[in-house]
Amino acid sequence: MTTVYFIRHSIRFDKEKIKARKTEDTIQQIAEKDILSIEGEERAKYLTTLKELENLDAIYTSNCPRTLQTAKYIMDKQDLPVTIDDRIDERRIGIPNVDKYPDWFVRQYLDENFKTVGGESQKEVRSRVEDFMSEILNQHKNKRVAIFTHGYVITFYLMRHLKFISVDEKQRITFEYKDKLFFDRKLDAPEIFKLEFDEDNNLVNIENIIINY
Repeated sequence: MTTVYFIRHSIRFDKEKIKARKTEDTIQQIAEKDILSIEGEERAKYLTTLKELENLDAIYTSNCPRTLQTAKYIMDKQDLPVTIDDRIDERRIGIPNVDKYPDWFVRQYLDENFKTVGGESQKEVRSRVEDFMSEILNQHKNKRVAIFTHGYVITFYLMRHLKFISVDEKQRITFEYKDKLFFDRKLDAPEIFKLEFDEDNNLVNIENIIINY
């Protein structure tokens, strides 16, 4: 059995505390440079206490600082190196067009091809993540792997394996698995999903690991 943990990064630093940005960075570059808040660091450190995440064999993160910052405490405790892979980077947001699409958050879940100019669609994100996962499952057969990534990456990938029920403007997402309610809230930070695959890389079970801080 191969076990893969999809872990959303911890809490970001509050952007409202940034007085000004004297930079030519694009909105995408700014988003990619987000760091963790103090509480986010504390939550990331708390992950080292979870028995579920003990005895890992490999750790992967996206190319964004906040995922590596979330993973670093487990890396240190278990003396594991990390592989950074941009195929699990967050969805590219493109040019903001909230005026044209005020329902953009809901729309991107209902229409897999919806995207802003210069951005990525649900389908495009899932394509690169599935390519990544194919490689992971073949390289780490019967191992335990932690993947520190982002909310869209996780939910868009899981839409292949869970039954998508609904989403609302408050970012509450509802999924069913095996005809039972599986998830019905906004993603937390961190958020953990445990996926188990058989010898043929077929998914046999998914769990949402609840963290009690």
